[in-house]
Amino acid sequence: MADSIELLLDPPSDLRLLQDWATLEAAGLPNQSRHQSFSNAPHITLAAAARIDDRYDADLAAASGGPAPDLRTAGFLVFPTRRKFVLARQIVAGTALTGLHRRIWFALDGVQETVPTTVSGAWTPHITLGHGLTAEQLGAALDLLRDSPPVRLAAGIVRRWDAKEKRLILLGGGRAPQASGRLGAQ
Repeated sequence: MADSIELLLDPPSDLRLLQDWATLEAAGLPNQSRHQSFSNAPHITLAAAARIDDRYDADLAAASGGPAPDLRTAGFLVFPTRRKFVLARQIVAGTALTGLHRRIWFALDGVQETVPTTVSGAWTPHITLGHGLTAEQLGAALDLLRDSPPVRLAAGIVRRWDAKEKRLILLGGGRAPQASGRLGAQ
């Protein structure tokens, strides 16, 4: 499992994505609400690597500063895995979001064993809705969600997931999640 740097959503935007998860769950389809980790929350992965330890935190916190980027969805993405699919909402890679992504990777200078799909030139910003869908389930999920129009979302805080220690480190930027948010509530 990789460590990651993730951009959370503000509480109203978080609830909007949780509605997608709930729609899939109500239909009995694989979705992120079934992921029972305390760290589970709608997010955009900005960077991932085998190990991103605390020596990067100060630079990551500085890179996370500044105004939170405005976010917009732009339809759905499908990522194939070995035998199944991942369904996600695509996020438009606007100037502020790509600037944040670039600053995060600048702060991670020297990090080893990066996840190739998170680096500049290969990164597709998205928010995962569900993993492990069969082709039939994918078709059903898209049928359920297809009338969902693109929406504006607001960015929340940037965090670091430490997979080895199973802990979250809040780095800054955006708005911190509310006390009833998804960070520690699950």
